[in-house]
Amino acid sequence: MAEAASSRGADRAERTRAADGARAEGARAQRAVALTIALAVLGVFVTYVPITAVSVSLTTIRAATGASTADLQWVTDGYIIPMAAMILSAGVFGDLHGRRRVYLIGMALTVLGATTAALGSTLGGKDALHVLWVGQAITGAGAGLLLPTTLALIAHAVPDLRARARFVALWATGLVLGLAVGPLISGVILEHASWGWIFVPVAVLAVIAGGLAALRLPESKAPEGRHLDWPGQITATVAIATSIFGVIEGGQAGWGSPKTIAGLAVGAVALVAFVLVELRSSSPILDIALFRSPAFSAAGFSALIALFALVGAIFLLSLFFGTAQHLSPLEIGVRLLFINGVTALVNPFVGRLLARFQPIALLSFGLALGAVAMFLLTAIEASTSIGGVAWRLAVLGVADAFMLSAVAVAAIHAVPHRLAGMASAANTALRQYGAALGPAVLGVILTSRIAGGADMAQALHTALVANGILLLLAAVACALTARHAARASG
Repeated sequence: MAEAASSRGADRAERTRAADGARAEGARAQRAVALTIALAVLGVFVTYVPITAVSVSLTTIRAATGASTADLQWVTDGYIIPMAAMILSAGVFGDLHGRRRVYLIGMALTVLGATTAALGSTLGGKDALHVLWVGQAITGAGAGLLLPTTLALIAHAVPDLRARARFVALWATGLVLGLAVGPLISGVILEHASWGWIFVPVAVLAVIAGGLAALRLPESKAPEGRHLDWPGQITATVAIATSIFGVIEGGQAGWGSPKTIAGLAVGAVALVAFVLVELRSSSPILDIALFRSPAFSAAGFSALIALFALVGAIFLLSLFFGTAQHLSPLEIGVRLLFINGVTALVNPFVGRLLARFQPIALLSFGLALGAVAMFLLTAIEASTSIGGVAWRLAVLGVADAFMLSAVAVAAIHAVPHRLAGMASAANTALRQYGAALGPAVLGVILTSRIAGGADMAQALHTALVANGILLLLAAVACALTARHAARASG
């Protein structure tokens, strides 16, 4: 009897220890997931702070260096083009060598690039611009590594689609917070220091994020069947860079200039070469078959248009507020906060909606609302008060919350789980290509209208109308896709 009782006691103790161990293991797993998501959100925050931090500083940089509008476009696109070019291969780098390692490299490049850009302010004229462009390019390459890696970290840590949608919305909140905080940081700094200091906070944040990742972020890989696709990477980079170059040169030197024609022609040839290379590759950086999914194609097109409209509008509005309304960088930052601050506030609500409704349907709504916001903004003039501007920008902020969250979720949900990394990389690349095209194309419209005799407000209105039309087209494409999906499931 005593032996039996002792045996039962030992069994109970063993079960208790096992249960305690399981609970402890579960708690450790939850902490690892929470840390991974936190670092993913911090990573995307760091990549988007520079975009708007530089945008509100454009008039200051112009005054200090004598930069033309085309030079200022390259300050923005010098960051975004390498960002877009690196994104496609970043997913493969993470799968092969580990997402933690790629995250660390991205943060290291961010520190190096931000430091280089900051040093540009110690020079003068074109020399300062050239160093700034180099710094922006290095930082953009780091951002290109970080963007798909942060999404892939979330996809790996949270395999459940419904739960993942909430965390992707949180990731998008980190993105828009970066856009919101960037102008305020720059505005405050430029009240007291030269423009080079606006890059210091980005470098500091990257050091903190990289240090935390080096100490605590778990490694994850998915190398099976994956290898680097250098022909695809090279042709994609050439297509992105030369097409943007051609657009900017067209606005500055004319559409018939040799540089413009060469840039656009090389870009078109490189795009065709990229598609052919990817169709024949055994391990493509972008599986062209993904575009057979109507939802993925619609999400990709919408990603391009959404960031085209958002980054392009921020570029235009920053120039308008600085040139036509003669506002300081801090005053410009306060106004832009009505876009990105509202987006950050609305994002959690959108995250809950994404768990209940089709992402592609919510994306269509966001795009349509974005078009409405662009048309509303055509009413602002040089004399418009902050109140008249703020509510219109807030409408755009609500639209962005739907667009930025829903577009990422729609792309990932449109493909099998094993292709989530590639899908997120492709969608992000299209998004960033749109972000690079926005300032380039809309800047051309702005300068062309001004050259034709329009004032700054009239030129701004024309560019905003073009933005609104593009957003409406994307909204219609998503609505048709949602309708097709509803019929197919019914």
